[in-house]
Amino acid sequence: MLYSALSVLADEAFDDAEELGDGSLVLGEHEGNWGVFARMPKLTFAADLQWRRRFARAADDPEHGRWPQPTCTAEELALHLALDDAGDQVDELGATEADTHVALPTHRDDYDFDACTDMFFHTDVLMLYNPRFDGIEDPDADTNRQLGMGDLRAAAWFEPFGNTNTRDPHRGFRR
Repeated sequence: MLYSALSVLADEAFDDAEELGDGSLVLGEHEGNWGVFARMPKLTFAADLQWRRRFARAADDPEHGRWPQPTCTAEELALHLALDDAGDQVDELGATEADTHVALPTHRDDYDFDACTDMFFHTDVLMLYNPRFDGIEDPDADTNRQLGMGDLRAAAWFEPFGNTNTRDPHRGFRR
């Protein structure tokens, strides 16, 4: 379910990026029209086409069948969005899809997407959604320094975390 959600997220992000181009999202004007980018923190609304395509690729990067290991803030937020979507997909499973999942080996933690949140993440990128924390993305902000969050400005979202293997920056885009 998670990898399906990541794949759909990447497809939607590539589509939205192409349609939106270098244009900025306007709060309240684009909600619901852009499947991915209207769901992101407002500090990303002015991102350009290249940034949006890189975000779409970040949703594509985790390898199917492997434990998702975000290597940067963009991959981390893509994984957060996909976890939300996967939970929604489970709720919407029809009889045919549910039968397919019943045929798979089971585990007591299947579909526990909240537990995934506790296991997968390096930073609390979700703080960027809270207006109370406006400015926290700046590594020089007092709260950021106190929490040791690092640079969460949009331009730094593709910089690798210090404790992960980096992805090849020349790997290209699937579309």
